Amino acid sequence: MALKTRYILYTVFFILFFIQYAEAQIYEEFDADKEENKEEKVETKLINPHVGIWKLADCGAFQDSVQLDTLLDNFHNYHPVFMNSLTSTYLGNYSTPGMDNDFFKRKSNVDYFFLKSREVYMLTPATIQYYNTRTPYTQLDFSQSENRVIKNETRFNVFHSQNVNPYLNFTLKINLAKSAGQYTAQEAKNSFIALYSNYNTQNLSIYTGFVTNNIKNNENGGLTDDASIFNGAETELLNVNLNASKSLFRSTYYFVNGEYRFGKIISTETDSALFRPIFGFLVSSQYERHKHEFIDEEEANNTFFENTYFGDDYTKDSILFNQLSNVFQLKQYENTQRKYSFGKRALLGIDFVNTSSPGLDTVNVTSDVNNYSNVYAGGGIFRETGKFWNWKFDGKIYLAGAKAGQTELAGLISKPFRVVQDSAAALILTGTINNLAPDYFQEEFYSNHYRWNNNFNMEQRMDAGGSIVSPAYKLRLSANYALINNYIYNNYEGIPSQTGKELLVLSAFADKDFNYKKFHFRTRVLWQQVSDENYIHLPDLSAFVSAYYKFVISKVLFTQIGVDTRYNTKYYADAYAPSTGLFYLQNEKKYGNYPYIDVYANVRLKRTRAFFKMTNIGTNFLEGEYFAAPHYPMPRSTFRFGVSWLFYD
Repeated sequence: MALKTRYILYTVFFILFFIQYAEAQIYEEFDADKEENKEEKVETKLINPHVGIWKLADCGAFQDSVQLDTLLDNFHNYHPVFMNSLTSTYLGNYSTPGMDNDFFKRKSNVDYFFLKSREVYMLTPATIQYYNTRTPYTQLDFSQSENRVIKNETRFNVFHSQNVNPYLNFTLKINLAKSAGQYTAQEAKNSFIALYSNYNTQNLSIYTGFVTNNIKNNENGGLTDDASIFNGAETELLNVNLNASKSLFRSTYYFVNGEYRFGKIISTETDSALFRPIFGFLVSSQYERHKHEFIDEEEANNTFFENTYFGDDYTKDSILFNQLSNVFQLKQYENTQRKYSFGKRALLGIDFVNTSSPGLDTVNVTSDVNNYSNVYAGGGIFRETGKFWNWKFDGKIYLAGAKAGQTELAGLISKPFRVVQDSAAALILTGTINNLAPDYFQEEFYSNHYRWNNNFNMEQRMDAGGSIVSPAYKLRLSANYALINNYIYNNYEGIPSQTGKELLVLSAFADKDFNYKKFHFRTRVLWQQVSDENYIHLPDLSAFVSAYYKFVISKVLFTQIGVDTRYNTKYYADAYAPSTGLFYLQNEKKYGNYPYIDVYANVRLKRTRAFFKMTNIGTNFLEGEYFAAPHYPMPRSTFRFGVSWLFYD
């Protein structure tokens, strides 16, 4: 960025800070340091800009509350791939595919098979947060790398939520991101737009809206030689495998969830009337449409792809995946006035799926169109309001269709568990037993560079986990166990395969925040072990360590200066196939044993937050290969900054 442009940007930034500081409107959450002016004759009106946030689970059957994020802690960690992970297998540029290295976090809300590696950049109905605001709530979020023209990364997000009345809310979310990348043919873009609404009264709840996602990636196939990162050349001069290939994804969701509740009015100790729901009828409907294109316009002598089935004139694979899902539920609510009461629910669902992909004919390329459906039923019991413990048990079985015979069982128990002097601590136990049918595209797929036709058995998997959570001691200890039969994986050629061997995966996780006055030291460590590494590759040890110092400047500017480090031991990190977007096994080279170090400063003045960050500073003084995925290096040390404004008016 030119010096003049950078000076203008910083000047505008500090002007906005000053404007926030000089505001005349008084808000309750910022009143602590203000003294009342006794000579003021006109009473100042206090406004409490309360924002309620929650998510829906199980097709609208349950609501999980969410905390509003206005804190400085972790504000600089904006990258979706690393936001909720310790380490990841990742292609290195914003908006490019990534996969969590924690085996037990590899769960998906996306039904389209080839999109799962890019899911972290998407917004789906399952991840939407709903709002109820007393005043309009708006957030603008902007971040950029040091150079706005070369090797640029820019993000701009707009969020607005507003209640029309106490019952009806509308929310708009716009996310735009573009990254040129440091290496050749690495440009990537992603965006989503969502407009949705919720209406809630004591009897009726309705949630509806739409989401559209777009992801565009240039596919460079990685470096031709990993060692070239040490030859002293600029990153854009390093040779890559592909120069004229790209992937395009377009996804759209339309959804509606509704519930009508029957109940009665009861009196409380304060003599106020309270509605107690007894029985509810729920309907959920969602239509999703995904279009995926892989465009290959490489020169004829390019040998990166091992197979080319449709000839040199064929340049584009096009895949469509459409699904309409409908779920009907009956729910009996628990009676909070009875000690042993618990809730019950029953459901019936049907899915209609349509897919289209390149056909088997190698002479005249035609579309392979498939239509199938699934019918399933299920139910569960739950206790959400108990003081002694809470629990939930669910089950589902597919009665007809492509997944006929698939069964899913899940359970959760949460029990208060005193840890020394922390009475708010809890013991959380989880478990699942699943008999899962393979995805349609795991069994059959034809394209220009890949093709397979499989006949898989159902994958059988049992998971068990336990956690001890202590808010007072800022501690979380967890352990997980998985026993898997007929495991489906992507083999060393990038093709889905299945093993008949029984696999065992174990993990242990510790998260502890140590505080001493203004110093904070947070450590998260994950250990994993696999019984047979021929089918699952995981680092034995992954860690994220954050050390920071918090202080206040002039009593108003909250500041945090710190260092983040991510690390995992060496292992055969999964390789990436550009034409399918899948990660797959490789045993040619181990990657890891390199610390990714970021230094940062976060600041907050009233409702404005900003971060300044130098990423991967180890490339300036450490020796070692900075690869998180085979042949895809992480960016060299670079400066990034971002700012977020909140408006409650």
